[in-house]
Amino acid sequence: MDCPRCDAPLEAYVLFGREAVACETCGYLGVTVEHRSEPREIESWQAAIDRFRSE
Repeated sequence: MDCPRCDAPLEAYVLFGREAVACETCGYLGVTVEHRSEPREIESWQAAIDRFRSE
């Protein structure tokens, strides 16, 4: 199998029956990640103080 980033051959590692692949050339690890996230609203200091005082 070749690396999806740089097309170099991937190395396979097995530990306790689980296999992982890695590319020695570019550092690809074969771990899927989600880089998108929902933007979150940042609470202002005043809103935090008001919320604290109301509890």
